[in-house]
Amino acid sequence: MDYAKDRTVFGRAIGQNQGVQFPIAKSYANMRAAELMVKEALRIYESGENPGAEANMAKMLAADASNEAANACVQTHGGFGFAEEYDVERKFRETRLYQVAPISTNLILSYLSEHILGMPRSY
Repeated sequence: MDYAKDRTVFGRAIGQNQGVQFPIAKSYANMRAAELMVKEALRIYESGENPGAEANMAKMLAADASNEAANACVQTHGGFGFAEEYDVERKFRETRLYQVAPISTNLILSYLSEHILGMPRSY
């Protein structure tokens, strides 16, 4: 069941409310941006070049997009977002993992700062 389409609130489908639509649409746009970065990293890799920056950015963007989508999902479900029968809480917890594994977002930002942007090494 698509919760945002099939549930009603205030006498209409919950998905008709911009407060529900906009976070979901923003999450979708960010997920697509991450997908495009994955494709760019693959293109660079297949051309025989080093896709380190693009692969790191793709991982970071995907982790951020999944976290944002999970937040939108919990916000849309309200208190039911933490009820086990909706499986939202598990996905919400899992998306946090993507921020730290297999490489943390902070390490990605450090890599980009030093190796791509030429900033001084941080300690």
